[in-house]
Amino acid sequence: MLTVDLTKYEQETIINFNEAEEWADIYTHNLKLMERLDMLAREYPDSCRFVKNRDNECKFYRVDKSLITIRKPYSQARKDKDRARALAAGRIPPWIT
Repeated sequence: MLTVDLTKYEQETIINFNEAEEWADIYTHNLKLMERLDMLAREYPDSCRFVKNRDNECKFYRVDKSLITIRKPYSQARKDKDRARALAAGRIPPWIT
């Protein structure tokens, strides 16, 4: 099978759902999102499941629509507070080590 290298622009994530069904379909090339969805599929198989992959380039998932959210951006004050709490707990960002 012929594989084609996609540009970053072409490496999409698509979330698709409608009002009639309880599930959302997710198609993604994003590796971090794939890792999170794989973890959710293992821990919460009733709410998230892996459907298929295509040539190890992208994956398809089906998730409960209640997992799809849009939130306000974090304020700088909240980011600073979270950072201070993490450092106090001994959590060091990976780019520092």
